[in-house]
Amino acid sequence: MIRRAAVMIGVLVLMSCSSDPSTTAKQSSSPPTSSTTTTTTVPVTVPISPAASPTEAATRFANAWRDGNQLAALTIALPSAVQSAFGAGAPGFTENRGCNRPPPDSPVLCVYRTAIGELQIRVQPQADGWVVDQARVSPA
Repeated sequence: MIRRAAVMIGVLVLMSCSSDPSTTAKQSSSPPTSSTTTTTTVPVTVPISPAASPTEAATRFANAWRDGNQLAALTIALPSAVQSAFGAGAPGFTENRGCNRPPPDSPVLCVYRTAIGELQIRVQPQADGWVVDQARVSPA
């Protein structure tokens, strides 16, 4: 009984694999069409425009972050500082808490209170002005 069932299944399989041209699907002479979309993200390089003072550099950076303007932030800060602040999310608001007053030509630390925490900015002196080289957001 089992053998007869296996034979019947084999016959059905062979019949379905017929090479009779009348049962073969017609092939199209035109090539298959496909659509491919490629998206490439090119990193934006923005020239840094140093500020005249450490307070101005910190303020420009904090305002750019508050406004969600990464390009503006990149004009005053290193990319790693921009990524650090913008990666923390939107601040909601920024309130300047002040900057320290270290000896001349030393890095200056500035602090801003925000809705998501405290923004700590380090501003570094350059030959032609001041730029933000570090930023960190500490959760509220």
